[in-house]
Amino acid sequence: MQEILSNILLGSFAVLFGFVMFLAPDGIYLILVNLLLVVLGCSALWMIVRFIKRRNILDVVSSLFSFVLFVILSNHQNIPLHVLQIIFGIYCLLNGAALLVQMVINALNNSKGKFFLFLFSLFYWILGIYLIRVDEDLKILIRAFGFYLMILGGRYVSDGLACVNPLTKYEWKRKVRITFPAFLCAFFPDWALNAINRYLEAEEPYEFEQKERNAKHDLSVFVHVGPVGFQKVGHICFAYNGIAYSYGNYDSDSFRLNQTLGDGVFFKVPVEYYIPNAMEAEQNTIFEYGIALNETQRSLLEAQIQAFENNSYRWHCKIEREDGYHRFDAYQEDYPSRLHYKTGAKLYKFKQGKFKTYWALGDNCALFTDRILGCLGADILSIRGIISPGTYLEWLQNEYLKKNSPIVSRTLYTLQTKKDFNV
Repeated sequence: MQEILSNILLGSFAVLFGFVMFLAPDGIYLILVNLLLVVLGCSALWMIVRFIKRRNILDVVSSLFSFVLFVILSNHQNIPLHVLQIIFGIYCLLNGAALLVQMVINALNNSKGKFFLFLFSLFYWILGIYLIRVDEDLKILIRAFGFYLMILGGRYVSDGLACVNPLTKYEWKRKVRITFPAFLCAFFPDWALNAINRYLEAEEPYEFEQKERNAKHDLSVFVHVGPVGFQKVGHICFAYNGIAYSYGNYDSDSFRLNQTLGDGVFFKVPVEYYIPNAMEAEQNTIFEYGIALNETQRSLLEAQIQAFENNSYRWHCKIEREDGYHRFDAYQEDYPSRLHYKTGAKLYKFKQGKFKTYWALGDNCALFTDRILGCLGADILSIRGIISPGTYLEWLQNEYLKKNSPIVSRTLYTLQTKKDFNV
């Protein structure tokens, strides 16, 4: 109940704050700037107090930095708006670039969606260049953020009310869903892991609202998060009939652009081997959400899995190609070889079309899982075309809390406790 109440309060605050931003952009901007001035002033004074106590020269440097920012902001109060404008412009350019890369990938792989990707990419580029180059007071930007907050907050309030209304008629429909910005969603898995670790380290009771213990479900969705590097962004995969399916950039010989681009590879492995390996060998914490399906949904899901398999061929990792089972140490740094050796997983590459090429900001693990949930009607479609595991983690959590939701179970697997929490 605490999670539901938090969502409703968060949504209500976002709607109210967004409404004020939309109606009075000048007033809300002045309030925010004054708050920032107070924070900078207090920070400068506090660092001096710390220097007197600790005699650490870094405290003096921090104090001077805060004081300089305080003086600059006092005389040029439009600077934060221009900085925000430039940051948002760069963000738009990066989105446009990501969509452009995906468009080129689709063209090379003869996949659909090239025209719409081009239009969205063009829109982001025009908006980004405009925001970076224009040099005037853009009240419209504040109003745009306010409008966005009202829509996002309204969704949170609506989701929260659906969680407490026993008469809610639940039905998944495929539609565009307003979410937090992609760069924030990318950190959701790591934030969730840190929150859990704080509970466990403090030895506080870690309790979830129990929905239905050991509820029967057909489909499982796993969101992984690890302690370092790209593991913090998370990974998402699914399991059906006891077999886990995971898609990613697993062929090291095809890595490009710092491992964000490469040949798309998926593997199949029994869940009973996959989860222990992900926790023990890869040091991952796993959030599992169980989804109950009806007969029609099972048929749709099985047809999609079959489509994946029909459009793929068996790919052999290094330890298989070189028959290196008797010298595992030489291959343990290669993830697919390590996975195959420990679990017997079989890996596949796509012959053509979508997912033939992996792109971290396009056809990624979240889009692969979205193909499965999308055929069931899940409304996680993003107008940006970029979906991260964090986007799905937030959606799964909100849908789990709703009354009459087909997401009937939630399980946490973590190494700290050497056991799982069923909820």
